[in-house]
Formats: sequence, structure tokens, C-alpha cells
Amino acid sequence: MTSDNGVNETGAALLLKVLLKQRHLQVYSAFAREYNKVAAKIDRELTNTSPSKAQFYRWLSGELTKLPYSHHCRVLEAMFPDWGVEQLFQPYRGSLNVVPKPGTTVSTPTPSPATSTPARQTGTSDVVNHELDLSGDWWCAWQTSKDDVPRIDTHALRVDQQGERLHLSADRAPAEGSYRWHGELRIWDNEALLGWYRSTEGAVRSKGTMYLALHPHGEHAWGRWTGMSYDGLVVTGWGVIARTEDLAHKVVQHLVDTGKS
Repeated sequence: MTSDNGVNETGAALLLKVLLKQRHLQVYSAFAREYNKVAAKIDRELTNTSPSKAQFYRWLSGELTKLPYSHHCRVLEAMFPDWGVEQLFQPYRGSLNVVPKPGTTVSTPTPSPATSTPARQTGTSDVVNHELDLSGDWWCAWQTSKDDVPRIDTHALRVDQQGERLHLSADRAPAEGSYRWHGELRIWDNEALLGWYRSTEGAVRSKGTMYLALHPHGEHAWGRWTGMSYDGLVVTGWGVIARTEDLAHKVVQHLVDTGKS
């Protein structure tokens, strides 16, 4: 499986790491949630038996010289039913975008993450391609103020994705002092969004930066904005984008109330 020092002799990534990246589960917190969900379905006694964070990253680094404990193997094979656990800890030399089931081959180039979208291939192989696609209609909710009176502005947002870049076009919120704006975010490691925004209305000078943490399921992202506003040259607040208006407002209200993410 690996050399004694835990390094794959081929230099290739483990199949497990490739499959987790496909499903956007390569971050420990996301993996642990999915692992525990699957484990509970297999056997109630396996509930909350996910490996520690250190164990998880040892799995992905190829440091193991033998397979994990049997209960971990059971859950991993349930998470990836088309693969044996020994295969999961072998180097994978194929495409990082689509991993075929055992016994199949890929004869044509697969789409890159920059152009592909979630899709199911029909037929006996029934392979699912888990690519991140954030295009579509979203909602924003921002902690802001006018004349030093705090408030939360909620409004519609259009996201157009081109590869790892998201182009944002926001409607004006109903509240006085709001404005239409344009922006751009870049996806980093399928877990963070970094970018900027600026007003598209000539009389409004507001502009700034954004950092948002992306939920593993891609249903919302939360973080902070910092920039110029009506109430100052450098101000900041919590911000959320979400697939629904209710979720956007609920998450940002929690951030404002608790002061932490």
C-alpha cells in the first residue's frame, strides 16, 4: 500500500483522497459529518465513531502501513460502495475529475472543474460527477448601518460561475440608502470565497472586500465584508449569501447576535 515511511512510492494521491475531493469532503469537519451519518445507518453502535482529525489527515497523507480498524473499514465501504477498502488506500493514477468504477475505463478526456456541472451518467456504471456549481439565483443578507443606526439588508443576488470565479450582480435592498452592486469571488479549495464588490450607481462610492466560508453542501456561505460605506471610510460587518432569503437572514442574524461564526 505505502512505503514504511508512509509515502506512496508512485507519488500519486490515494483513491480515498480523490473521491473525497470529488464530493467536497476533503475538509475534516465535512468528512466527519458524512461519516457519522453513514455510520448511524449501518449500526447504531457506530454512531459518532468518526476518526480523530489527526487520524483523518494521516489517512489522506498515505502514512498508514496497514488498513484502519475494522469499524472504520465498514463505514468507508458504505460511503464508497463501488470500492473495496484496500482500493481506497491505493494510489490512483487516473483523472482527478472523474473516477470510474472498478472494471471500467475512461477513453475520452473528462470535463475540467472549470466547465463541468453536477451530472449523473446513465447506464450500468451510473457514475456521479460531484462538481461544484454555484451559478443561479441567491440571496444576500448584510449587517450594515445608515446614520449609525444598525440594520440587516436582505436582497436578491445573481451568481454566474466561470470556472473558479463567481461574477455577482446584486439588486437593491428595499431599505433607504441601499444600492445595486457588482462583485467577484474566487473559490479556494472548495471551502472559501475571496473577492470584492463595488456600487454600480454613480452617486454611491461604496466598495470593499469579502471573505466567506463556504458550507460543504454549497447551500450558503458566511463571513465578513470590509470597505467604504455611507457611515465611514473603513467599516465592516457580517455577511451571508444563501440559496433562500430565509436562510440568508437566519444565518446573518445568528452571526450578529452571537458575534462569532
